[in-house]
Amino acid sequence: MDQDWSKSHNGIMLCTFEQTRELMPEVMPMLDELIPHLEHDIDEYVVDVKIHMLMPGEYPCIPNWHLDFVPRDKDRKKIPSQITGDKMYLWVSGAPYTEFKKDPVKIETGEFTWTEFTQRDLHRGVKSEIHTWRCFIRVIPKKFIHPGTLNVGTVRRHTQVYIEEPDLFRW
Repeated sequence: MDQDWSKSHNGIMLCTFEQTRELMPEVMPMLDELIPHLEHDIDEYVVDVKIHMLMPGEYPCIPNWHLDFVPRDKDRKKIPSQITGDKMYLWVSGAPYTEFKKDPVKIETGEFTWTEFTQRDLHRGVKSEIHTWRCFIRVIPKKFIHPGTLNVGTVRRHTQVYIEEPDLFRW
């Protein structure tokens, strides 16, 4: 697929598949191919999309090893005992790719390759070596979303990048 990501808006925040189809139809070819491979019904997921304009030396996400969507209490303290084995799915349009501590499961859907991972899979952002536009799509079980999460089901207004001092970034 030859998509010019510079023509897209910043992405979407935790939208249903229906909202995604309306707000960001350019990502639907990837998602439509993934649907038959989902662990649960599509109504049990939300979609997170980030479009990054990256320059050499910038990271599209947290450059330290981290986990996604670890359950937290009302004070945002992590509750590892509530981690499930439910799967999330990740697609990236091109470099820089996300690095996983252990080799993740890859799903070939036809034209696209998705990465399957869980709340227990450590991963980190990789530094961009080139000027590039990058699309990141993550499909997440709805039950992973914290009750206090802001802007669910909306267009992204901002997409951050991280710089070289990775010890400053923790989640």
